[in-house]
Amino acid sequence: MDPIFQDIKSRYPDLTKGDLIQNLTLQRAVKTKILQVGYKDESEEKILFILNNLMTGYLDYQAKEYISNLSQAQEFTEEQINRVIQEVALLESQLESFQKEKNLIDPATQNNVLAQQSEFLNKEIEDTEIQLDGMTQLAKNLQSQLDLTPEEGVIVTRLNQEQNYSKLISQIKDIESQIALESIRLGEQHPTLRSLNAKKQELVSLLYNETRKILGPKAENLSLDFLTSISNNLAITQKFFDTNSEIAVLKAKRDSLNDANQKFNKEINVLSTTNKEYYQIQRELKTANDSLNRLLALNENLQIEVAKQASPWKLLTPINDSLIKDISGTARKIGLIAFGSLCVGGLIGLLVDKLDSAFHSVEELQNTLDLPCLGIIPYNSKLELMSKRQTGKLKKGTFKFAQKSSEEKNDQDEIINLDSYISLYTNINLLSSDTSIRSIVIGAAEASEGKSTTSIYLARAAAMLGKRVLVVDVDMRKPKVHQYLGLKNTTGLSNLIADDVPINDAIQESKIENLSIISAGSKPPNPTRIISSQKMQTLMKTLRQNFDFVIYDTPPLMGFSDAKILIPFTEGLVFIVGLGKTHRPNVKRVINDLQMSKMSVLGMVANGVKNYMGGYYGYGYYDYNQYYKE
Repeated sequence: MDPIFQDIKSRYPDLTKGDLIQNLTLQRAVKTKILQVGYKDESEEKILFILNNLMTGYLDYQAKEYISNLSQAQEFTEEQINRVIQEVALLESQLESFQKEKNLIDPATQNNVLAQQSEFLNKEIEDTEIQLDGMTQLAKNLQSQLDLTPEEGVIVTRLNQEQNYSKLISQIKDIESQIALESIRLGEQHPTLRSLNAKKQELVSLLYNETRKILGPKAENLSLDFLTSISNNLAITQKFFDTNSEIAVLKAKRDSLNDANQKFNKEINVLSTTNKEYYQIQRELKTANDSLNRLLALNENLQIEVAKQASPWKLLTPINDSLIKDISGTARKIGLIAFGSLCVGGLIGLLVDKLDSAFHSVEELQNTLDLPCLGIIPYNSKLELMSKRQTGKLKKGTFKFAQKSSEEKNDQDEIINLDSYISLYTNINLLSSDTSIRSIVIGAAEASEGKSTTSIYLARAAAMLGKRVLVVDVDMRKPKVHQYLGLKNTTGLSNLIADDVPINDAIQESKIENLSIISAGSKPPNPTRIISSQKMQTLMKTLRQNFDFVIYDTPPLMGFSDAKILIPFTEGLVFIVGLGKTHRPNVKRVINDLQMSKMSVLGMVANGVKNYMGGYYGYGYYDYNQYYKE
């Protein structure tokens, strides 16, 4: 602006910068990329001269700035390309080393082979169990035919396995047959018959001795009739013996298959873990390759644009007398020219940025801060009014929805559209694909940026989605959270840490379902000492376990270290920027400080965006940082 002003001042030395700004009008045609620039004065010559200088100076400035920005974008993109190429090479090397270490060739094929083997083993176990059930039932039937008790069945099985026992039984039966024949022919007192009986007794004695060897003390209770009757139904007894032998074989097979299946399942679990690591590296490699392809495409487009050497603006109306119009009711005249642009707002930025250091649009934030924009909160006059009440700028009162029950939804929604906060909560959770985000710090560079308001409405949005939400007011110097919800600040965070008050005594339930708070509590002499204590860390772990979502509302980051102390014990910081309020140098200083300290900053929230109707906001072709993030 200064070079343009100096050229104008050389012709009109009495003109001040204030006069120039005051008589200058800027207006954007609705739903177009056309900017009207006007200048009011009594002199037509002066109007034409100033408009001509504005046009020439601005178009020259924009052409240089445009090419410079494209070159910077190209330089940035090339740096990112080199970085991502190295990342791709590293991931490819990791993948190759991992495959060699774990002896992985094709995880998908290996998974299929393992699945088939597992199916085969389970089928074998199932078939064996069916056979075992059949044999067990057959053994019971045979045992019933032999009129044996289960214990006797076991005895029969064991005795039939011994050859000496079977041989003695056979000899006793042979001698009993001879005795039966000779007793009829010779009579019982005949010497031959007595000799046969003596031989039988000798064999019986040997049989008992053999039975004792096999069965131990159990043999004493067995009669000779039982021992000899075993062989009377020889076919059934043999079948019973064979069936029990088959049962033993099937049980051994089943146990062996179960052991093999357990070992196999362990191998499957190990391979499953290995495959997860493999696919994780593969996903990272794919993401890196996708990023590389996008960057290469972007760099190619940037090269084409740089080669064109074209200005993003052009003059739509020639500068001549036809531009001059009288202003009704005055002696003054106005001249209007129109600029068409690829990027609306360039001239406004040129003229206003020199006079105002605040951010005024989401685009400015995105171009200045290398942070993802998690949410855009529309400007709401009622909400600002209530926020001022809490800071003492207006007469104090209770936040409107604190006086109403959770059922009176319509009146509450008139205050602010909760969609923006539901979207913010959703975007925060999408930052983590593996686990949900359980605790965050809400912070801002300066006071009055809507930090506490965002904390409350974000909590309310999460509570509406069925989450158990807790807001902890960490700003013990200027506590506000309890005022927003119409609650008291008698017992709070400072009392929990300094006075060992039970947690349940400090947690207050609001009138909004699922939403609770811990107020700041009594003002301590040194709040930072309380926040940095071991008790505070323990408390944060406990709260994380008992709530789905915990929000820590902290003092401004400019001048206070409270937020930086808490960030490492949460998933990270959500940085609030109030449009039209925050000073750029302070925001940049805070973000640089956080990045140097390697603090986790989840992203930023643009608060108080005017004329925002929702939808896809602020993405431009030349927003190369945003392009790379996507």
